Amino acid sequence: MFTYADGTEVQVGDSVLIEHGRTPGVVTDLIESVSEQRDCNVNEPGVMLKSPPFGLVFLPLSCLRDDPIVFVARTGA
Repeated sequence: MFTYADGTEVQVGDSVLIEHGRTPGVVTDLIESVSEQRDCNVNEPGVMLKSPPFGLVFLPLSCLRDDPIVFVARTGA
């Protein structure tokens, strides 16, 4: 399970900020299991999001430790 700095669970559809809070995005997938990693062609767990400047972005867990994603809003909340 992926969580934000405050311990809230990351969910698909969440609006977030990446790149030290500078770039908006929306969580599209949470990639946790080995089979999910294989299906997405990545080598470690992480978060996939759509960010207007970049398109689809995969942020591996190892990167999230140094530059955590910032929660902005949850769809339907």
